[in-house]
Amino acid sequence: MARRRVVVVGLPERGRSWLPQRAGEDVDVSEAASIAEMPDGDLDLIVMAGSPDSAREAVADLEARRGSSPAVMLWGGGDRHPHFELLEILLAAKLQWETAFDALVDPVAVLDANGRVFRANLALARVSGREVRALIGVHYKELFGEPEAGAPDLVALSLEDGGAHTAEQTLDRVQGVQLMTVGPIGGAGEVRGLVVILKDVTELREQRERLLQASRLADIGQLAAGVAHEINTPLASIALRAESLLRSAKDPRFEGIDSFKNFPRYLKTIEEEIFRCKKIIGALLEFSRPRAPEMRPTDLNAVARKAADLVGHQMRLKQVALALELAPELPAVPGDEGRLLQVTVALLMNALDAARAGGRVAIHTSSRDDGHLGLAVQDDGVGIAAEHLPRLFSPFFTTKPPGKGTGLGLAIVHSIVTAHGGQLEVDSEPGRGTRMTVAIPMGGPPGAASA
Repeated sequence: MARRRVVVVGLPERGRSWLPQRAGEDVDVSEAASIAEMPDGDLDLIVMAGSPDSAREAVADLEARRGSSPAVMLWGGGDRHPHFELLEILLAAKLQWETAFDALVDPVAVLDANGRVFRANLALARVSGREVRALIGVHYKELFGEPEAGAPDLVALSLEDGGAHTAEQTLDRVQGVQLMTVGPIGGAGEVRGLVVILKDVTELREQRERLLQASRLADIGQLAAGVAHEINTPLASIALRAESLLRSAKDPRFEGIDSFKNFPRYLKTIEEEIFRCKKIIGALLEFSRPRAPEMRPTDLNAVARKAADLVGHQMRLKQVALALELAPELPAVPGDEGRLLQVTVALLMNALDAARAGGRVAIHTSSRDDGHLGLAVQDDGVGIAAEHLPRLFSPFFTTKPPGKGTGLGLAIVHSIVTAHGGQLEVDSEPGRGTRMTVAIPMGGPPGAASA
């Protein structure tokens, strides 16, 4: 289709809103200061500014020079083209619609029946890193990219079945998790186009995961308390009898009987495993019924030193160097010294498990700019794989070999830190080591008063 040419002559300031308004992609709108400066070639429409008399004289002069004149509209008052008011109303409505469209904070694209963009708002331009005009004609797959493996292509679905679809999507070319809503334009089974709306729900999803995790922890805690009490009694009975049998097995009369040679060793294993079970049950009870911290002014440097003293022997046995890098004149923080010592020792033991012989573990304390005091434990060990980080504080999740960990240590640490109103931050990379930082607010948890 041939492009139509429109020229606006002698445009006043009020009329400049004409120029960016296009009736369609097949229309060119330009501006000229006077008739004499109008572009050459055929024109489909001239919009004249100024008084009607001067406009008529200019058009008459144009007819004399060119032999014919295109349709003319008058911008000034008085004698105006009969369609001019209607066109002015339509353009004002178009400008209002586009202004509202661009004011939407969520990215919006209007696609044609082939999945190509013919309208886009400023939010979509910002997300895509392009200008709005550069988005026109772009295919939606080039704009959004492919959804993650196994996820449906909502735009393709709507083009196929003519229905509306909504789902959370992770797209190749759009950052974050997007709630994509696709609605068809048209009716009676005919899809003339689609409206696609994106909403970044990354933070909302993270909040939802945290709430779900908290709910799971509460449920597990209630279950753990019941199971622990039920198991503790028979375990105590078994331990008592195993200990009695172990004493009896030391009778010299059994030493000469071949079938009893392994008896003491087996009983010793039974006894050790029973106490390991009791240790796990104790951790379960600690996890299921964490007591409220007893808040008192606490010196994190003193906590770090006590923890280092407690684990120093194990560090030396494994030939791992333990360093204290403590901030001088660190202010006291509201906290439960015993619980914070428990946290620090647990982090140190995890670091020791990850460290290699000849490695290094360090305890750092610091005063942070965000109103928190920090206590960090850093190792140069094996590190934590990225896929394990989201589950690190989940009960019963552990990366340690079977029999080496219960999967409750970090869950308990996390619950203690949370009870202090703090955060537990993890920075880790396989082969580089791990840094776990406990950040405790200097004002204490909300609503808590220091003793």
